[in-house]
Amino acid sequence: MTVSRKERERQRVELLVLGAPRPRPPKPTGRRSKKQPAAPIVLADDIEARVALRERWSHKVNATPETLDHAQAESRREGALARLVKAGSLDAHQLAAAEEIGAAYAATVADVSVRTARWTGGFGGGGPNSAAEERLGQVLREQAYTRWRAAIGSHATMLLSIIIDDVGLVAAARAARMSNRRALAILVRALNGWRRV
Repeated sequence: MTVSRKERERQRVELLVLGAPRPRPPKPTGRRSKKQPAAPIVLADDIEARVALRERWSHKVNATPETLDHAQAESRREGALARLVKAGSLDAHQLAAAEEIGAAYAATVADVSVRTARWTGGFGGGGPNSAAEERLGQVLREQAYTRWRAAIGSHATMLLSIIIDDVGLVAAARAARMSNRRALAILVRALNGWRRV
C-alpha cells in the first residue's frame, strides 16, 4: 500500500520529529468485533524502518538507535585475521603475533601519551610507576617492531593494511597486485617472523 504525501509528512513529524509511539490500530466494534482482526496502521516504508529501529533499541538510553545498530553490526563482524584463523589459514600463535604487532604499532605511532600524577603523599622520586620512566617492555616492543618492519621490506604496506587496518586478504592482495596465495604466504611468513626478531 502506498501512503499519500500528506499522510507521509504527518507520520514523519508525529513519529520521527516528535517521537510519538507507533499508533495502535482502532478496536473493531460491532457484533463480529472479536472475530475480526484490527486493521493495521500503514506507515510509509522509510518511516516504518526508522520506527522499527527505534523500537528495537527502546530499552537502551545511552546512545541513539542508529549508533547502537551500527555498533552491534560491527561487533558481529569478524576481523580479517579472525576469518583467516576460522578458515584454517592462520593458527592461534600467528593471530597472537598479529595482536602484538598491532599493539607495538599503536605504541610506536602514538603522538600523545597521557601522563598521570598522584597528588597523595608517599615516596618521592622515580620507581617503576614513575611517569618519566619508560618501561623496559615498551622499549623492547618498539625495537622488535622496528626490526620486524625492516625484515618485511617492501610488503609492509600490504601487511599493515591487513594487520592494523583490518583489510581483507583478497582486497589487500589486489591492492598490492599479487595473487591471494602469495599474499597469504607473505602474511604467514611475516607473522612467524615476529617471534624471531
